[in-house]
Amino acid sequence: MQEVLMTHPAIQDAQQELQEEQMAMMEELEDLDEEEAQAQQMEMQEDLEMLQQELLEGAMDEAAADIDSAAADLGYDVVVDEEGVVAGEEELGADNITEEIMEELDLEADMEDPMGF
Repeated sequence: MQEVLMTHPAIQDAQQELQEEQMAMMEELEDLDEEEAQAQQMEMQEDLEMLQQELLEGAMDEAAADIDSAAADLGYDVVVDEEGVVAGEEELGADNITEEIMEELDLEADMEDPMGF
């Protein structure tokens, strides 16, 4: 399940947007004197944390919807991972469908640490 989430385009897009915002903030700090930079850095860190939460929440919702849809297309009623039910109805099966979901969503699992957070 983690593999599907880590390679989902919405997660990757969220990560990319967060990295771009972080780089822009770092550039802003370069133009400030040391005292101003320290004050701004704390505020920017809080802004980045809020942005990260916002981006990941939306991306996780999108990924979960895609997983639910792909599982339904493959004929599964429930999707579970190590933490519990991810999507579906009340009946449980015992198949590991990670690869099938990856194929259904056209995802490739070749990322080392895709979240990078």
